[in-house]
Amino acid sequence: MSLTHLIIGFAVLIIFLITGQLMGLDFPDKNAISPELRLLMRSRHIYILFSALIHLCLGLYLRIRPQTWRRILQYVGSLVLVISSSLLIWAFFTETFSLQHFSGISRYGIILSLVGVGLHVIGGLSRQKHDQ
Repeated sequence: MSLTHLIIGFAVLIIFLITGQLMGLDFPDKNAISPELRLLMRSRHIYILFSALIHLCLGLYLRIRPQTWRRILQYVGSLVLVISSSLLIWAFFTETFSLQHFSGISRYGIILSLVGVGLHVIGGLSRQKHDQ
């Protein structure tokens, strides 16, 4: 599971770098677009970075718990985070280039990020001390 999060994290990080290049290529003159669209574009771009960082941190530190209910919460949390990453990437392209306006896609992506991290927190909590 940790390796999966690392792979997804690096893939989303590469997408973050590509979307940064797309912003520069499609809108080289930043003064030619409205400040609202620039803010929308940058925020959606940063959401992709936010998603990549969550996956990278989980990839480095995730410990699957032996209890079945905790393990299920962790797996469901991971699935929710993958869906969240997909929504945030989709939101960048849809809200920035197609609609040029806010839609619910990014909101659902952020909410799912919260849910996924919350499931990992609940599933990962333990009173036992772990080996260093």
